[in-house]
Amino acid sequence: MIETRSGLSYVTTRERPDLTAVTGAWRWEAFFSNSDISFEQLMAREQAAAVAPGPLPTVLVLLEGGEPIGMVALCNDDLDDRPELNPWLAGLYVAAAHRGEGHAQRLIARIETVASEAGFRRLSLYSASAVGLYGSRGWMTTEIFDRDGAVYHIMRKDL
Repeated sequence: MIETRSGLSYVTTRERPDLTAVTGAWRWEAFFSNSDISFEQLMAREQAAAVAPGPLPTVLVLLEGGEPIGMVALCNDDLDDRPELNPWLAGLYVAAAHRGEGHAQRLIARIETVASEAGFRRLSLYSASAVGLYGSRGWMTTEIFDRDGAVYHIMRKDL
């Protein structure tokens, strides 16, 4: 666990597998509730990430006073047909009661550090709704594509 002076701390689900119930529910709510993946399949993935060896995948959880308030992941194959873009920043989520407090920026910065410390020299992500957030952190759009009526940006950052 990494602690900060502001009462915030970071922990991975590898360190705290009990948090997979929260991170899985958040991931389901934000990204998968309208997909072909069942909640049970998603939870199995979340639990598998908590016991996976090595840096991929890593699910990083932001805690405030010991309570989870946000998450972000470092993973492979976030877009199945684009493995050349591995590794990915994925699943950025901040609980609604804690939005607007800079936590998304904190999570992005910390997962970039985790990736760099693991030896990765660049990260990719894709987003339809948070392009401005990532752009403010130095991420650059490298490609734009349409899927299911939404426009997505593939973004990259050299670490």
